[in-house]
Amino acid sequence: MTGEELFWDLVEPMYTDPAVQRSTMMGLPCVRVDGRFFASLDRRTQALLVKLPTARVGQLIADGVGEPFAPAGRAFREWVAIPQPDRERWQRLLTEARDHAGPPTPEAGPGNPADTTAFGGFSAAAVAFLAGLERDNSKRYFDTHRRTYQQQLFEPSKTFVVALGAELRRRVSEGLRAEPRIGGSLFRIANDLRFAKDKPPYKPHLDLAFWQGDTGPRSDPSLILRITPAEIHLGAGVFASTSAARDRYRTALHDPALAAELDTAVTTLIAAGAELSEPTRTRPPAGLTATGPTGRFAVRDGFHIVHRLPHPQTITTARFVAWCADRLVPFGPVHHWLARRLSPSDRPPNPPSGTSPVRRG
Repeated sequence: MTGEELFWDLVEPMYTDPAVQRSTMMGLPCVRVDGRFFASLDRRTQALLVKLPTARVGQLIADGVGEPFAPAGRAFREWVAIPQPDRERWQRLLTEARDHAGPPTPEAGPGNPADTTAFGGFSAAAVAFLAGLERDNSKRYFDTHRRTYQQQLFEPSKTFVVALGAELRRRVSEGLRAEPRIGGSLFRIANDLRFAKDKPPYKPHLDLAFWQGDTGPRSDPSLILRITPAEIHLGAGVFASTSAARDRYRTALHDPALAAELDTAVTTLIAAGAELSEPTRTRPPAGLTATGPTGRFAVRDGFHIVHRLPHPQTITTARFVAWCADRLVPFGPVHHWLARRLSPSDRPPNPPSGTSPVRRG
């Protein structure tokens, strides 16, 4: 496929937005949003041309991804040429350029309150911020792009938590908690370096958790989600970090039927592409066998099972909520098992109305 063929193949779906229109610029084919140019194609070199902030253009050139766009010997500061046809990269940059050229996000203020009730997707700028932080995990980078993090990633993540939490309570368990705050379903992006000096300053990903219990996502059974620059990680698990939780977990593993139930649920997920976290012990605790389903989990003081998937196209739309919910629902049996067995009073994990609870042992 030539660069021009790929260009139009990627641009065509954007026409579903009536603000996106085909046009020409200096004799080159291009596309506009609300009348503003955001992408073009150099027919001579077959390179993608995108309009982005000057700093972003410089970053792409410095990284070797892009080249200066200088059709008459004078470089355009806000345009960059991407010479090598690459579907994933071109699609990501086209979306980023469209978002950059589109109308600005209104600031909250008197007479113009910010809409915090609906999730409309994570912008390409949010994904680009994470990719940049992965490349340059420094305070300088974060401070330079702090506003992007706040407006494009952190604030939308709050409405995302509310929207996805409602879906998960409806489809997995009514007892799941979704709290759009740091210390609730959201985690700090900065690493705590007081006791781990070898860690980078920041996490180049967004972590979210929907937990069941009174302690919080660091101790209670949770459905988990991570957004990295290129992947979405979805799963379930528990750290079982308190001695009481570990005791209840190990007590359940003493029952061969319960261990087999958990093993079946985990094996089903692994067959579908999920990965089980590594053991945390070299041998099982006293009294637990090292073989069979019991042995598989006895060497894990808690565990997580996670499915890693590439970013879907829906990540920039409200449909991302349903996409995530659809892929978290299969983790329901594991979550129900953990929620029931680790609950201090052994209460049922409140499956959605109209569903049958997991068998009690």
